[in-house]
Amino acid sequence: MFFSFQKKMLNILFIIGILFPFFCWGDNIRFRIVAINPSSVKTQFVPVKVYLPEEVKPKNIIDLGGLKLDFDSQKSLYYVYDNGVILKPRQTKIFEVEIEDIWLIPSEEIEGVKRRIDKLLVSFKGSSHYDEVKKLSERANSLIAEIIKSQSDDTISRSQHIGVYRANIKSLSRLKDEISDMEKLLETKTGPLTPDILAESKFKTLSPTKTATWIVIFSIIIFIGLLSLVFFFTWYRSSRATHDIISEAKKISFGEEESSESTDIKE
Repeated sequence: MFFSFQKKMLNILFIIGILFPFFCWGDNIRFRIVAINPSSVKTQFVPVKVYLPEEVKPKNIIDLGGLKLDFDSQKSLYYVYDNGVILKPRQTKIFEVEIEDIWLIPSEEIEGVKRRIDKLLVSFKGSSHYDEVKKLSERANSLIAEIIKSQSDDTISRSQHIGVYRANIKSLSRLKDEISDMEKLLETKTGPLTPDILAESKFKTLSPTKTATWIVIFSIIIFIGLLSLVFFFTWYRSSRATHDIISEAKKISFGEEESSESTDIKE
């Protein structure tokens, strides 16, 4: 009974060690996993299994800290593990998993959003929707400033850093949806978006080159010419066949009339 209690106690302390594992090391983040044997008399054996944040992929892991990596297909999460750690009385075992700091929105993505907003302001200037776009621009600038500030805040913990990133991603996604709605509205009023606007929007397409365009045009012309020849020869053959049938019918018809007249003369 005492051993069972000690084992549960060890697991509890082990989980507590996982909940507060963050500290920064340069541009990377280290997850500190602490296993403690609280017993002063018994050696404990405990398996280690810790799930990593959902954004982490194998390519982002710098150092496993002596643990192994596997994937849980049911939870769609990677985890680090050890089949079992033997801890002597009062012994502490620390694992440090170093991971690239992927909880940052790239500056290129932020700048891309700003450019899309600026283009909308120019395109809608003087229209009835300009005020709406202006308000959207103000909200966008405020959100972008907050994202930049929160991402460079060294006073928050690493766990808060990850939480801020997830909140920023959701806010930025909603902003992009609003921008896309305004771009659709612009397209319905002024025609298809210009290539520079499409390059920044989620409806990005690739324009064909001049050479490819002329190749397509000549291909269509040649196809139409060949199709015309096929129709002509089909019509010509049909006409000849019709002419031959009519000629044959005339011969048969006139031949019967001449035969009838000859019979009448003899009689």
